[in-house]
Amino acid sequence: MKNIMLKTITVSALIIGGMTLANAEEATVSKAETNAQIKACAKKKEGDWATYGYKGVTFNGVCQTNADGKLQFKAPAP
Repeated sequence: MKNIMLKTITVSALIIGGMTLANAEEATVSKAETNAQIKACAKKKEGDWATYGYKGVTFNGVCQTNADGKLQFKAPAP
């Protein structure tokens, strides 16, 4: 019984740790990617449709104001 509980707690801890790392990577945006997102919204207004390519992938979304007050590409929520 003690062995089963120990394994259950260990597996649970690994799963929670894995989810935390996956979310941390998702939230990290490189400076190059941020600059590409800002360039995609150059000469556009807030709410305008925009597309941009990064590392061979084309993204579609809208332009929204970021924390610095600049228009930046924002992908729709999945």
